[in-house]
Amino acid sequence: MTATLRPMKTADIDDVCTLLHEHMNPNFTEKRWKALFTPVWCAEKHDLGIVAEDNGRIVGVHGHVCSYRVIDGHRERFRNFSSWYILKDYRRSGLGSAMVEMASADPEVTCTVFSLSPKQTAFFKTLGMSVLEEERLLWRKTGKKYDNLELVSDPVKIRQWCDLGDIRVFDDHHELPVIPVLVMTKCTQCLLFLSRAIKHGGVAYYDVLYRSNPALFTDRVQDIAEALLPDEDCVLAADRRFTEHDAGGEVEIIKSPRFFKSARVRPKDIDLAYSEIPLLGLKLD
Repeated sequence: MTATLRPMKTADIDDVCTLLHEHMNPNFTEKRWKALFTPVWCAEKHDLGIVAEDNGRIVGVHGHVCSYRVIDGHRERFRNFSSWYILKDYRRSGLGSAMVEMASADPEVTCTVFSLSPKQTAFFKTLGMSVLEEERLLWRKTGKKYDNLELVSDPVKIRQWCDLGDIRVFDDHHELPVIPVLVMTKCTQCLLFLSRAIKHGGVAYYDVLYRSNPALFTDRVQDIAEALLPDEDCVLAADRRFTEHDAGGEVEIIKSPRFFKSARVRPKDIDLAYSEIPLLGLKLD
């Protein structure tokens, strides 16, 4: 059996979602899988991914979630890898590595991997991908007093008070399973996207997927935890690169490191928005 690789087309979406539902994760409905390939922000150069095809039958997929982000005033293209799956009969033939090499070949595109199996870590390093993150920081509610800080959770008010850049990000994620919070002080503000999941023996993690103002987030993160977290066993969690300097917090090792490949964008400018994490509502490892 021999399969060939080609770019995924819109007409392939239904077959790909069936493949992923039946073979990769049957707990995800085909409708849920389809969210990967129909994000609202992907009207321009809609790169869906790569499929492996054998005599007209799709036997593998390497899904892409693409977006344009403004970094330091420059418009940058991002490609988040998702839904990487090959039928068992076609594995160990080089198809997997060929998919990754094809997907990461364009030096103008920043590629990211956020939900890689720990077993594939060494393999991805051989394909030219670099470790983006291996640690997250955790903050707990301590009862510390704070002032000059307000958290706004009303979506109407968030959109009303955000600047134009954050409004676009907010609108792109408005229908997705994320928790938007606008952190406001008298002088500045920071838009956060959070996901909530129960992990590690029942602890509720409020994971930061996006923060628009790294300086404010870093300087006030403990106060944000005090204002945000309920009175239960929970933590505010953020990848270490999300802070600009030592912001305290407990260090936790990420079981499966995040990866990236970029000639243009620095790790600190890569967040978890516009990816499979919010599109599928995944629990962040």
